[in-house]
Amino acid sequence: MTEYCSKCGEKLKEDAVFCANCGEKVAGKHNSFSNKHILLIIAIFAILAIFLATTLFLNQAQTVKVDNVEFEIPADYVKEPLRTDVSFDGNVKSSAMGWSNDKSYIEIGVTRTPGEGINSEKVAASLGGTPTKMYGYTGYYLEYKNEGYAFVFGIKDEVCMIYVSDYDVFDDINVIGAV
Repeated sequence: MTEYCSKCGEKLKEDAVFCANCGEKVAGKHNSFSNKHILLIIAIFAILAIFLATTLFLNQAQTVKVDNVEFEIPADYVKEPLRTDVSFDGNVKSSAMGWSNDKSYIEIGVTRTPGEGINSEKVAASLGGTPTKMYGYTGYYLEYKNEGYAFVFGIKDEVCMIYVSDYDVFDDINVIGAV
């Protein structure tokens, strides 16, 4: 639809805010232009807010401690009280804890010889597996046919074993280290 200037009657260009002939402000044009920009800015902020909220909530982690070693695992894993075991035979202390979510399972075990010290790398090697490096530690990768995967490695005088039900869960775990 063709519009004309209310002051001089000149034909207006399609998106004119002012009349090219007399300079009169075109009624209603300035508001729709501003409203479009405001709506665009609101939409951009809404998308950004959704992205940030999703990123923050999905990437949360919890710190867990098994014996003297701390690990970081995803926040949606819940501790399995029946999978907590601590044994001490006077020389060797073993601790194991398990966590699960709707899809996967994590179990972490730590074995150490208090006071005496052990060669944790030698003990890890005695369990077999494929030599590999994960989490910044040299250790041994084990695959249990249709049952899960493990990485065994030594930290000081502790032998650590991280067992996961799905291989991709290894990416969700971080070894903080001995405390």
